Amino acid sequence: MTLSRRIFCSVKHYSTTRIPFVYIPKANVYRFGDSNTASPVFRDLSWTIHEDEAWAVVGSGSGEKSTLLETLLGHLRLAPTPPPPGGLFPALTEAGRDPFTNIVSVSFSNRRRAAGDAFYDYSARYGAVREEDRITLRQSMFPETIPPPFPELELPRADGDAPKGMPDKERRAFDVLVDKIGLRDFLDLPIIVLSNGQTRRARIVKALLRKPELLLLDEPLTGLDVQNRPTLLEVLRTLHAAKTPRVILGLRTHDPIPEWITHVAFVHGSKVVTGPKDDVVPKITHVDVDRPVVQMARSGQDKLLVDMQNVSVKYGPRSVLRGIDWQIRQGERWHLQGSNGSGKTTLLSLLTGDHPQSYTQRHLHLHGRPRSRISTPHLQSLTGVFSPELFDAFPRHAGMRVWDAIGTGFDGGFVPLGRENVGLGVLQPVTEADIAWRVSRCWEVLEALSPATWETGVVPNGVSARAVAEEFSKRKFVDLSVGGQRMVLLMRALVGRAPLILLDEVWSGMGEGMVRAARRYLREGGVGPEQGVIVVTHWEEEVPWGTEDGVKRFKIDGGVGQVA
Repeated sequence: MTLSRRIFCSVKHYSTTRIPFVYIPKANVYRFGDSNTASPVFRDLSWTIHEDEAWAVVGSGSGEKSTLLETLLGHLRLAPTPPPPGGLFPALTEAGRDPFTNIVSVSFSNRRRAAGDAFYDYSARYGAVREEDRITLRQSMFPETIPPPFPELELPRADGDAPKGMPDKERRAFDVLVDKIGLRDFLDLPIIVLSNGQTRRARIVKALLRKPELLLLDEPLTGLDVQNRPTLLEVLRTLHAAKTPRVILGLRTHDPIPEWITHVAFVHGSKVVTGPKDDVVPKITHVDVDRPVVQMARSGQDKLLVDMQNVSVKYGPRSVLRGIDWQIRQGERWHLQGSNGSGKTTLLSLLTGDHPQSYTQRHLHLHGRPRSRISTPHLQSLTGVFSPELFDAFPRHAGMRVWDAIGTGFDGGFVPLGRENVGLGVLQPVTEADIAWRVSRCWEVLEALSPATWETGVVPNGVSARAVAEEFSKRKFVDLSVGGQRMVLLMRALVGRAPLILLDEVWSGMGEGMVRAARRYLREGGVGPEQGVIVVTHWEEEVPWGTEDGVKRFKIDGGVGQVA
């Protein structure tokens, strides 16, 4: 059969005269093991992608868009299956390419580190004194770009190719890519000291080196600073236009949709709306940003929680922070700003006491005392923290319930302890009254932020709120979705009413309803006037408080900080 005849035979199966790249005419989507009588993950999904289109998957709920992307990876079952001969990926099948070895997925909404179920010490990045902590980005992710130390002694391989390393053509392409994406200066730095945004860009480069036909990127803009977003998006646009590879983006509802995206799949519950961007975008709902009156700092005479004067951090000749002056008082709400690698995470590590150099600062006072005179366990109990590093490191033991995870927040540890699993106390053992208050606080945050609030953002009345909270508290932490785990760790940060709250990239991976409920809770009493809060995000609109609420801004640029 001639090629033209074969193509005609294939095209006649589709509703257009072009062979689609993705073809789901109409199907229900089920998890493997579920029968067709079970409730489908997605109902009546119709989705066709052509070569001249650029798609983004936008999700309103936790994990919904990620699940749709997983459908393209073959992780879920379509009923009925797309018809032969092309199946789900007609263009790849027609070209004789195996779809599931030519599709690569990189997700930034999930737990990054596959370190097992146990906690690992994420504060090691600040010391980098162990040998394994000196491994560079190049050594960890791009070892094929390291030339052999003695190339003249290398023996050729049996197939006649070069002995080791990357072929010259691929090496030139790698060099161009790392320059465009802004990674050149970080290749030979220890990977443990890189920012989240820098590591995310490296993961994209690593995926591209596999030369996939399709690259799925889930939340590529999350954690990326304003300066680097246009650069990354332009690189992705160029790659998609050249089909080297094709790219599908997974975005949150409040993420801006790039101009070069032509089509959108909007996921809401079990329904997926697909079509041209201009038709689908008006259907996308966003987090409400109504701001009720919030009680902010009462005066400049409130207690100092943080007093930094001329604080600096250096690794040998390399300065990370230089001469930082910053004061934070009770009741204040701060937005910490700065590009990837500017020193934000290092600055926060001084406030939590995780950084070894926090002990050696001449004037770093926390909660009214020099850092060197506060034990780290005591400091952890005075600071409620949510960060990407903590999310990655938090243990996922099979027996840990939601209640147990929240209860570790009182003392700042990672193992459920004490009666009712609400801790033992740090400076002195907890009393009966302490235990009763801690149990009460657990129920308070559970009722305010449990799944019952994720649909409307409002706490339901009476028995229903407590019933939903009780059921949720018994669930295994490890079985929750990524968004659910992040919400629980936010509860953990808030439950103890610590004097200082640090929220770093808190909304990443959360669904629309979760974000709405959490923002409302933070604005309406979730943190009190006696607490100080620092929010770290690259998106101004993600800060729960606005200028009209008295929020303040501290910006770091090149290790130098100032009140913005």
